[in-house]
Amino acid sequence: MRRTIPRASWALGALVAIAALAGSQAGAGPLKKKAAAEGAPKVDESVGDLAYVFQNGEVAVEGVGLVSGLDGTGGDAPPSWHRDQLVDEMSKAGVEHASKLLESKQFALVIVRMKIPTGASPRDRFDVELELPPASSVKSLAGGYLMNTRLREVLVAGGTPKTGSDLAIAAGPVMIGDSKNPENPKSGRVLGGGRAKKDHPYKLILKDNRRFIRNAGMVEKVVNERFHQNERGQQKGASTAKTDTYLELRVPAVYHQNQERYFRVVQLLPMVDTPELREQRLASTARELLDPKTAGVAALKLESLGPSASQALEAGLQSDDPHVRFFAAEALAYLDEASGVKILGETAVSMKQYRAYALAALAAMEDDTARVRLRHLMNEDDIEVRYGAFNALRTLDPGDAMLGQVRILDAPPSEEIDEEATDAMAMSIISRRRPRPEDPFALYIVETEGPAVVHVSRSRRSEIVVFGRGQDLQPPLVLGQGDILLNAADHDDAVDISKIVPSQFGEQDVKVRSSLEIGEVIRHVARLGATYPEVVAILEAAEKQKNLPGPLYIDSVPQANMQYLSKALLGKDELPKVDDEVKQTSGSFLRRMFTFRGRGDDDDSPKADKTPVAQADSDDTAAKADPAAKSDPAAKAEPAEAEASAKPSTAKKDDALQKTSGEPAAASDDEPSRRGGRPRIFEVFRRRGE
Repeated sequence: MRRTIPRASWALGALVAIAALAGSQAGAGPLKKKAAAEGAPKVDESVGDLAYVFQNGEVAVEGVGLVSGLDGTGGDAPPSWHRDQLVDEMSKAGVEHASKLLESKQFALVIVRMKIPTGASPRDRFDVELELPPASSVKSLAGGYLMNTRLREVLVAGGTPKTGSDLAIAAGPVMIGDSKNPENPKSGRVLGGGRAKKDHPYKLILKDNRRFIRNAGMVEKVVNERFHQNERGQQKGASTAKTDTYLELRVPAVYHQNQERYFRVVQLLPMVDTPELREQRLASTARELLDPKTAGVAALKLESLGPSASQALEAGLQSDDPHVRFFAAEALAYLDEASGVKILGETAVSMKQYRAYALAALAAMEDDTARVRLRHLMNEDDIEVRYGAFNALRTLDPGDAMLGQVRILDAPPSEEIDEEATDAMAMSIISRRRPRPEDPFALYIVETEGPAVVHVSRSRRSEIVVFGRGQDLQPPLVLGQGDILLNAADHDDAVDISKIVPSQFGEQDVKVRSSLEIGEVIRHVARLGATYPEVVAILEAAEKQKNLPGPLYIDSVPQANMQYLSKALLGKDELPKVDDEVKQTSGSFLRRMFTFRGRGDDDDSPKADKTPVAQADSDDTAAKADPAAKSDPAAKAEPAEAEASAKPSTAKKDDALQKTSGEPAAASDDEPSRRGGRPRIFEVFRRRGE
């Protein structure tokens, strides 16, 4: 027999429960207030005493994509979840007979994977990995183009993959190979082909005994008073308190090339600041700056105090110790003070262990003296200094005339407009607004006083830099790649460039005559349809045959190292006993440092080959970091100190360069990118009449 309770009894029980809860809270109140008082910041504490920056997380995303443009090496994939997913997406996009299309030899279904590190923004570009599903009939991905693919988090539950919302998008030309086998035709990469659709800010995590909403608010106030920038006409701080556990932390543009430095400066911000305390800190830290053992951290402390510390930092520029001078000049650069520019330039040339950081500091400045110094450094003999300075100048001002950017493709011919026509003005405006064809890669011809050098990139950016105007190919020469052939006899002052067309197409070969000037030859070859890797292959062959007036270098960028990490960031005087060159790896403690990204540029150059290609006969050795595990940002574990090891490396020619064709253009969320006139899948296969 069920027993019923009158409504009045329910009401009475509810009142009793509320009273008990109130009594419990009343008893807990004083204890909580006492704990909060004990956890409040002390006068001598900094942000780092209350919180730490969580920066090792990353999100793995994947999707199912379609590679087009294959030369009969594609094929269908067996029935699977991946195939059903792609067919469904294509059908929703208006593609007719999507399943039938996948059987074509010109297409291939691929699984697309990418990792989004903490701190990523839509401006960043990341390499994308491609692989074929099991039992795929595809023979090779060479020459293919990954059409726009949406990437999501995927979780396998009950044997069936479950996907979340779109987090990234990927597209671009495919370079075959993977980390294990660079010539594997059944796997591939799209260099710089992926980007996140939204910001993934860092998190400032409060320590266990400091997790109170009042402390979170105080940390937010301290950080935002020091770091804020104008966004759409409003001053916005760098941090936002989300809970009593963590704050979101954004990196100001000036620190994009050295984010680890920014984290250390944030941690050194004093929690309690008064005019009297500031004067005391300035005096004591200024003395620490003049001691080589403490100069690195002292410079960071002064930098955290802002422009008021400039005078103390300038005193460090007069030190007899080169380390002290560099640390002082670097801190001044991040305060946009030009007094240390000369010392930063000298450091980039003479102190290899600080070269990357000196160039990054110059790239962070708005002052014109930094531009002048970087232009001067492009005259140095050392290719690492020359290209590093070029990279930094391009980051600082992509439109700087001294970069010498050259357009490869001509603008569309202007149409003759009848000036007497009633719509003459409108036609003239439309003609001027006609988009110029997009160059297949970036070409720079830099006017410098240094020796003749050609530099090419094989990481995230399709770019050729010719240092020295007027460089001519040295005949006799016979060079070819794909359907492009170059020929010049001894003592010729010009080169014949031909594009061989198979006879079955019923077209004649295309021939042009060019001067021997390298820049002009590159432009003619590209106009005939040669891709970026084909142009690079031609330059490599020319270097081997001694047809270039100088050496050819690949990715000669300065590297991050443990000496700077120890002395400047961690305040340790112990230095590594082994070679301190550190390979840059995604997800590591030094991740995304000195990629020279930001200020309107998408470039990243993580790896360097510092010897000419002709001498590249040994394999690179690189320390590869394990991907950071995905974890709860509020985890109790404190961040571990970074560990890095390095071995000297020699240049190695990348055969996989011949398997890609440039880099993808930036795409918006609603309007995916096109590259080189390649149509989007949604437009190619859309049903007729729609």
